[in-house]
Amino acid sequence: MSALARLVATPTDAVGATLTALFGADGTRDFLGGYWPERSFWVHRELADLPAVLRRDELGGLDALASRYRGPIAFGRGAVDTRTFNSDAHPAHLFKLGFTAYLYDIVASVPGLSAWLEALEQGLGVPGGSSKIGAFASPRGDGLPIHFDADDVISVQLSGSKTFEIAPVDGLRYPIGQQFGPGMLPGDELYPQVSAGFPKPDVTRLERVRMEPGSILFLPRGTWHTTRADSDSFSISIGMRPPAALDYLLPQLRSLLLQDSRWRRPLYGIAGSADQRGDELRRIDDLLRELPEALARLTAHDLAPDAVDTSAPDLDQEQRFQRVPMASLSAELSGNRVQVSVSAWDREWIERPTLRTEMPAHLLPALDWLREREAAFASTELKASAPGVPDIDAWQLLDLLSRAGYLRRLSFSLLNG
Repeated sequence: MSALARLVATPTDAVGATLTALFGADGTRDFLGGYWPERSFWVHRELADLPAVLRRDELGGLDALASRYRGPIAFGRGAVDTRTFNSDAHPAHLFKLGFTAYLYDIVASVPGLSAWLEALEQGLGVPGGSSKIGAFASPRGDGLPIHFDADDVISVQLSGSKTFEIAPVDGLRYPIGQQFGPGMLPGDELYPQVSAGFPKPDVTRLERVRMEPGSILFLPRGTWHTTRADSDSFSISIGMRPPAALDYLLPQLRSLLLQDSRWRRPLYGIAGSADQRGDELRRIDDLLRELPEALARLTAHDLAPDAVDTSAPDLDQEQRFQRVPMASLSAELSGNRVQVSVSAWDREWIERPTLRTEMPAHLLPALDWLREREAAFASTELKASAPGVPDIDAWQLLDLLSRAGYLRRLSFSLLNG
């Protein structure tokens, strides 16, 4: 059975149940099978069939939510102008004046919404914490001007009705940065993404999607969309911004190059005389010629490591560690057992015992090697130094000493490892 089939067939599973409760069983199958995360998708459901957390009293309308919400608010009149402004006014007052009000992040205002969003992220395979939920309230006749977002968006209509007009942005897939549309000032990050010219919606055929209470619309990042409320409208918007490959690459590359003193050396002459600047530029050229060799040390696992799972470790996956300064480890053989204790500094620079336990005697060679090791190392090096220690025992020992503060688990590749 495929992962998708298992997901739809087991609604008792918390993750699968979250998607199924939102889209319905058929909708979930269609959404995951042919739309997520590339194509727009919509499904019309009854409000009573939506997840219970989305039917709480706090989401019964703008007045109910505003009585609990204490976060930032933006408002505008999208039917006549693209500009929005931040405000500390009560959102219900702005709405009554004819403005569309946007409540940026309502998760803390609705009990149970945080856990529900976490389960939704798990079901979609995006890292936890990369999403937020906002709320839109538009009076009849108003809405949002045409634009595209750098988020994947799921809009859920809770009361009233509105019409979306949507279309993919030609020539720009997976935009990063902030939203953009006609009449909006582009962010600096957008320029390198649209060097061939800024996209324009007036050359695109827009498709209409009418939203009624219970309707759900998914818009991939980089989708033109505009809204107009057919009646007073209230909806929530789930914005997802999981990291891109470059978000993982840049910190890993920095950690890699920090291990080389030539990259750490400041550009002392870069603002000096022509000769000094020329020397610095030649030095940079030399470093850049060697950069592909350094980059070749990175793997996909380095860019997107798995979460550490002590219940089902991947024994073949290399991990990297280094001893924490000021931490100490003692291991004393007593019969066929080793008495092990660890002391480490806490955040207040006070030394405290962090581990007292006993282990099988066959772990002593590994413990001795770890006590003598000063430099960073890979888990494969420990296994080679103590070949009599089973892989699972070595993995559990490294995990235990990391939790005790004796070892630091390194999230970056070793340049000379």
